[in-house]
Order: sequence, then structure tokens, then C-alpha cells
Amino acid sequence: MRPVLPESPGSVSRGKSGTPADGAPGAGGHPFRLASISPADAPSGCVGADWLIYRISQGENMITGYRRGELAVVRADVQKIVEDLNERRRTLKKSTGLRPGRPSAAAAAARQRNDPDE
Repeated sequence: MRPVLPESPGSVSRGKSGTPADGAPGAGGHPFRLASISPADAPSGCVGADWLIYRISQGENMITGYRRGELAVVRADVQKIVEDLNERRRTLKKSTGLRPGRPSAAAAAARQRNDPDE
């Protein structure tokens, strides 16, 4: 049985929480992982018989995409996408919040307004 195809390649499915699978609320601390790859019909507007559908999960969220090519090559490409998504999550988590020893922009502006001679 062939999976149901969305209208365009690379579309994003939404999880039960209704949020996209990009680290948004509902994903919690779950990393992205390759959930499945299987043969598929060509997406609407596309040609060829060598299409594969892949699913990347993050908790209850799911990303669905399409690639043409051999299974081993597509698997390697999608695994790289998963690694990049997880690296992005790690980088975003590290870069949020205030830096120790450095005032926020709002605090610096308030201090400047209170003491213009600095």
C-alpha cells in the first residue's frame, strides 16, 4: 500500500499539538530522528518512478518529505538533515538567555538614561 501524498514535496506535517516540528512547544526535549523511508508515487506536479517518502519525528511532531533516488543515498541525505536539525536545536538552546556578566540591552539603555555621562 502506497502512502497518501501531500500536495507538494517537502511539506511539513503537524503533530497532535498543532505546532510545527521545529523545536516548537509540544516537542519537549525530544531530538529529531529518522522515523521511516518508503517508496512513493511521484508528488503532484513531479515525474519519475524513483521517489521515496521520508518521515522525521520529534516527539509527537512529524516532518514528511520526498526525495528521488536510491534508498541508500536518500537515507544518507535524510540522516544528514536529521543531524543538522539536532545541531540547530543544540545551538539555539545554548544561545538563548542572558550572558553572564553582561547586562541586557534594556538594562544598559535604562542605565544610560539614568546616567547620561557614562
